[in-house]
Amino acid sequence: MTGTTDVTIDAAKDTVKKLAHKDANTTNSDVRYLAYGARIRTALRAATRYIAYTSDIGEAFRPVVPPWVVTAAYGVSWLYLAGDVGYESYKAHRRGPSPIEAANFSEPTRIGIAAVQRATFQSIASMALPALTIHTAVAQAKKAFKNVKNIRLRTWGPTATGLAIVPILPYLYDHPVERATERAFDWMREKIIESNRRSQLQEIPKSKTEL
Repeated sequence: MTGTTDVTIDAAKDTVKKLAHKDANTTNSDVRYLAYGARIRTALRAATRYIAYTSDIGEAFRPVVPPWVVTAAYGVSWLYLAGDVGYESYKAHRRGPSPIEAANFSEPTRIGIAAVQRATFQSIASMALPALTIHTAVAQAKKAFKNVKNIRLRTWGPTATGLAIVPILPYLYDHPVERATERAFDWMREKIIESNRRSQLQEIPKSKTEL
Protein backbone atom coordinates (compact mmCIF):
# COMPACT_ATOMS: atom_id res chain seq x y z
CA MET A 1 0.00 0.00 0.00
CA THR A 2 2.82 2.37 0.92
CA GLY A 3 4.66 1.56 -2.31
CA THR A 4 1.58 2.39 -4.38
CA THR A 5 1.14 5.69 -2.53
CA ASP A 6 4.79 6.60 -3.10
CA VAL A 7 4.47 5.85 -6.82
CA THR A 8 1.35 8.02 -7.04
CA ILE A 9 3.05 10.90 -5.23
CA ASP A 10 6.13 10.62 -7.46
CA ALA A 11 3.94 10.62 -10.57
CA ALA A 12 2.11 13.72 -9.34
CA LYS A 13 5.40 15.47 -8.65
CA ASP A 14 6.65 14.64 -12.14
CA THR A 15 3.46 16.04 -13.67
CA VAL A 16 3.77 19.27 -11.67
CA LYS A 17 7.42 19.63 -12.71
CA LYS A 18 6.52 19.14 -16.37
CA LEU A 19 3.77 21.76 -16.15
CA ALA A 20 6.10 24.13 -14.32
CA HIS A 21 8.57 23.98 -17.21
CA LYS A 22 5.84 24.88 -19.70
CA ASP A 23 4.67 28.40 -20.43
CA ALA A 24 1.11 28.63 -19.15
CA ASN A 25 0.47 31.54 -21.49
CA THR A 26 1.06 29.46 -24.63
CA THR A 27 -1.51 27.35 -26.41
CA ASN A 28 0.67 24.25 -25.92
CA SER A 29 0.29 24.23 -22.14
CA ASP A 30 -2.03 21.78 -20.38
CA VAL A 31 -2.59 24.45 -17.72
CA ARG A 32 -4.49 26.53 -20.25
CA TYR A 33 -7.26 23.93 -20.38
CA LEU A 34 -8.00 24.47 -16.69
CA ALA A 35 -9.21 27.96 -17.54
CA TYR A 36 -11.27 26.58 -20.42
CA GLY A 37 -12.93 24.13 -18.05
CA ALA A 38 -13.96 26.92 -15.69
CA ARG A 39 -15.31 28.97 -18.59
CA ILE A 40 -17.32 26.06 -19.95
CA ARG A 41 -18.84 25.45 -16.52
CA THR A 42 -19.80 29.13 -16.23
CA ALA A 43 -21.28 29.09 -19.73
CA LEU A 44 -23.36 26.00 -18.97
CA ARG A 45 -24.73 27.59 -15.80
CA ALA A 46 -25.66 30.73 -17.72
CA ALA A 47 -27.29 28.66 -20.46
CA THR A 48 -29.45 26.68 -18.03
CA ARG A 49 -30.57 29.95 -16.43
CA TYR A 50 -32.24 30.89 -19.71
CA ILE A 51 -34.41 27.76 -19.61
CA ALA A 52 -36.51 29.67 -17.08
CA TYR A 53 -37.32 32.17 -19.83
CA THR A 54 -38.89 29.59 -22.15
CA SER A 55 -42.27 31.02 -21.18
CA ASP A 56 -41.13 34.47 -22.28
CA ILE A 57 -40.02 33.11 -25.64
CA GLY A 58 -43.52 31.65 -25.88
CA GLU A 59 -44.96 35.08 -25.06
CA ALA A 60 -42.86 36.61 -27.83
CA PHE A 61 -44.26 34.08 -30.31
CA ARG A 62 -47.86 34.45 -29.06
CA PRO A 63 -48.97 36.53 -32.09
CA VAL A 64 -47.88 33.85 -34.59
CA VAL A 65 -48.31 30.45 -32.86
CA PRO A 66 -51.28 28.48 -31.46
CA PRO A 67 -52.10 29.09 -27.76
CA TRP A 68 -51.01 25.57 -26.78
CA VAL A 69 -47.43 26.39 -27.78
CA VAL A 70 -47.37 29.29 -25.31
CA THR A 71 -48.91 27.08 -22.63
CA ALA A 72 -46.28 24.41 -23.25
CA ALA A 73 -43.53 27.03 -22.95
CA TYR A 74 -44.90 28.04 -19.54
CA GLY A 75 -44.90 24.37 -18.56
CA VAL A 76 -41.19 24.08 -19.38
CA SER A 77 -40.42 27.16 -17.28
CA TRP A 78 -42.37 25.90 -14.28
CA LEU A 79 -40.66 22.51 -14.50
CA TYR A 80 -37.28 24.25 -14.48
CA LEU A 81 -38.33 26.34 -11.48
CA ALA A 82 -39.50 23.27 -9.58
CA GLY A 83 -36.19 21.54 -10.28
CA ASP A 84 -34.22 24.60 -9.23
CA VAL A 85 -36.12 24.90 -5.94
CA GLY A 86 -35.56 21.20 -5.29
CA TYR A 87 -31.85 21.54 -5.99
CA GLU A 88 -31.53 24.56 -3.67
CA SER A 89 -33.30 22.59 -0.94
CA TYR A 90 -30.87 19.71 -1.47
CA LYS A 91 -27.90 22.09 -1.22
CA ALA A 92 -29.31 23.57 1.99
CA HIS A 93 -29.62 20.05 3.43
CA ARG A 94 -26.07 19.14 2.37
CA ARG A 95 -24.66 22.40 3.74
CA GLY A 96 -26.24 21.88 7.13
CA PRO A 97 -27.40 24.51 9.62
CA SER A 98 -25.34 27.30 11.09
CA PRO A 99 -25.11 27.37 14.91
CA ILE A 100 -27.85 30.03 15.07
CA GLU A 101 -30.10 28.07 12.72
CA ALA A 102 -29.54 24.86 14.66
CA ALA A 103 -30.59 26.60 17.88
CA ASN A 104 -33.75 28.17 16.45
CA PHE A 105 -35.06 26.05 13.57
CA SER A 106 -35.87 22.42 13.14
CA GLU A 107 -34.29 20.86 10.06
CA PRO A 108 -37.58 20.66 8.09
CA THR A 109 -38.32 24.30 8.94
CA ARG A 110 -34.85 25.46 7.91
CA ILE A 111 -34.98 23.65 4.58
CA GLY A 112 -38.58 24.74 4.05
CA ILE A 113 -37.64 28.40 4.50
CA ALA A 114 -34.77 27.99 2.02
CA ALA A 115 -37.15 26.39 -0.49
CA VAL A 116 -39.79 29.10 -0.11
CA GLN A 117 -37.13 31.80 -0.47
CA ARG A 118 -35.87 30.27 -3.71
CA ALA A 119 -39.40 29.75 -5.01
CA THR A 120 -40.24 33.38 -4.26
CA PHE A 121 -37.16 34.60 -6.10
CA GLN A 122 -37.82 32.41 -9.14
CA SER A 123 -41.53 33.25 -9.27
CA ILE A 124 -40.80 36.98 -9.33
CA ALA A 125 -37.48 37.18 -11.23
CA SER A 126 -38.08 34.37 -13.73
CA MET A 127 -41.84 34.37 -14.23
CA ALA A 128 -43.85 37.40 -13.12
CA LEU A 129 -41.63 40.34 -14.08
CA PRO A 130 -40.25 38.84 -17.33
CA ALA A 131 -43.74 37.77 -18.46
CA LEU A 132 -45.07 41.27 -17.79
CA THR A 133 -42.11 42.82 -19.62
CA ILE A 134 -42.36 40.62 -22.72
CA HIS A 135 -46.16 40.76 -22.87
CA THR A 136 -46.10 44.57 -22.67
CA ALA A 137 -43.29 44.88 -25.22
CA VAL A 138 -45.05 42.60 -27.72
CA ALA A 139 -48.37 44.39 -27.24
CA GLN A 140 -46.78 47.80 -27.81
CA ALA A 141 -44.81 46.47 -30.78
CA LYS A 142 -48.04 45.19 -32.37
CA LYS A 143 -49.41 48.72 -32.19
CA ALA A 144 -46.20 50.14 -33.63
CA PHE A 145 -46.13 47.66 -36.54
CA LYS A 146 -49.89 47.85 -37.20
CA ASN A 147 -49.58 50.26 -40.13
CA VAL A 148 -46.44 48.73 -41.66
CA LYS A 149 -47.15 47.71 -45.26
CA ASN A 150 -44.68 44.82 -45.33
CA ILE A 151 -46.76 41.83 -44.21
CA ARG A 152 -43.76 39.80 -43.02
CA LEU A 153 -42.42 42.70 -40.96
CA ARG A 154 -45.87 43.43 -39.54
CA THR A 155 -46.30 39.77 -38.57
CA TRP A 156 -42.86 39.05 -37.14
CA GLY A 157 -41.88 42.51 -35.87
CA PRO A 158 -43.56 42.12 -32.45
CA THR A 159 -42.07 38.63 -32.01
CA ALA A 160 -38.58 39.89 -32.89
CA THR A 161 -39.03 42.72 -30.39
CA GLY A 162 -39.91 40.29 -27.61
CA LEU A 163 -37.06 37.93 -28.46
CA ALA A 164 -34.58 40.81 -28.44
CA ILE A 165 -35.48 41.56 -24.82
CA VAL A 166 -35.07 37.99 -23.49
CA PRO A 167 -31.22 38.02 -23.24
CA ILE A 168 -31.23 41.07 -20.96
CA LEU A 169 -33.91 39.81 -18.56
CA PRO A 170 -31.45 38.28 -16.02
CA TYR A 171 -29.53 41.56 -15.91
CA LEU A 172 -32.72 43.52 -15.35
CA TYR A 173 -34.27 41.49 -12.56
CA ASP A 174 -32.01 38.83 -11.00
CA HIS A 175 -29.85 41.02 -8.76
CA PRO A 176 -32.51 43.43 -7.42
CA VAL A 177 -35.04 40.64 -6.83
CA GLU A 178 -32.41 38.47 -5.15
CA ARG A 179 -31.42 41.30 -2.80
CA ALA A 180 -35.03 42.11 -1.95
CA THR A 181 -35.83 38.44 -1.34
CA GLU A 182 -32.77 37.94 0.87
CA ARG A 183 -33.62 41.01 2.95
CA ALA A 184 -37.23 39.92 3.38
CA PHE A 185 -36.35 36.38 4.46
CA ASP A 186 -33.46 37.52 6.67
CA TRP A 187 -35.94 39.83 8.41
CA MET A 188 -38.37 36.93 8.81
CA ARG A 189 -35.65 34.69 10.28
CA GLU A 190 -34.64 37.43 12.71
CA LYS A 191 -38.23 37.81 13.88
CA ILE A 192 -38.52 34.06 14.47
CA ILE A 193 -35.25 34.05 16.43
CA GLU A 194 -36.42 37.03 18.53
CA SER A 195 -39.70 35.25 19.23
CA ASN A 196 -37.84 32.12 20.32
CA ARG A 197 -35.63 34.16 22.65
CA ARG A 198 -38.65 35.86 24.25
CA SER A 199 -40.26 32.48 24.78
CA GLN A 200 -37.10 31.17 26.42
CA LEU A 201 -36.91 34.20 28.73
CA GLN A 202 -40.53 33.71 29.74
CA GLU A 203 -39.84 30.09 30.57
CA ILE A 204 -37.02 30.98 33.00
CA PRO A 205 -39.26 32.58 35.72
CA LYS A 206 -41.68 29.66 35.47
CA SER A 207 -38.90 27.15 36.06
CA LYS A 208 -37.63 29.14 39.06
CA THR A 209 -41.15 29.28 40.53
CA GLU A 210 -41.55 25.55 40.17
CA LEU A 211 -38.26 25.04 42.03
